[in-house]
Amino acid sequence: MHTDLPTLGAPIMIVGLLAGFFLCFYGNKAKKYLVPLRSVLSGAMVSLALVFLLMHKEALIVALQSQNAIQSLLDLLISREHYLFSIIAMSSIAIGGLLLFALSRKPGTLAEKIVALFTAISMALFIFLLLLGFLPLTLSLVIAAVLLILILIFCMRDFASYMAFENSIGGALLISYLLARFWYLNIWIFLFWVAILSVTGIFSQLRSLKKHKAKSEQRDA
Repeated sequence: MHTDLPTLGAPIMIVGLLAGFFLCFYGNKAKKYLVPLRSVLSGAMVSLALVFLLMHKEALIVALQSQNAIQSLLDLLISREHYLFSIIAMSSIAIGGLLLFALSRKPGTLAEKIVALFTAISMALFIFLLLLGFLPLTLSLVIAAVLLILILIFCMRDFASYMAFENSIGGALLISYLLARFWYLNIWIFLFWVAILSVTGIFSQLRSLKKHKAKSEQRDA
């Protein structure tokens, strides 16, 4: 994978790799901190999407149909012609993120289900934006909708396992990206590393979750 950007420095490389390996293989150990952090992103993304749909639906569709959808969305978000919309959108990002962060800190099944719902929707939005770079709008929307249903079912049934999956894939992407940037790796090598690290990370974290669950059941017995 070639890049015109300067090669990453050694300190950034080392810190990034350590963070990526921890996230990929031991992310469940830091669930107490990762879930609230993820909730901030989920709340911000969903809130912003709702503001776009309610206030600028037509402009949103035009932006999504452009060649660079993400840049078009950013231009719309910080447009000087629609400063009131920009203020409301920025406020929704902060309010949505903070509200879901506060909710993620509360114990209880209901709070966990709400956090899981927002997590699934935000991940589907993220995948949708990625697909727009390769596929037409309608096809991207259909694929994202199908994946939303699958992710939502997964989140509602076992949120801890879903977070293990997400952490492993996120860590694998971070590690592979840093290696690709440092050594200018081919795209296929990048994808190979992502696949290998994701699979091994998922199995590692799921096994750790099973051991933790077994220990909890033994203490309760």
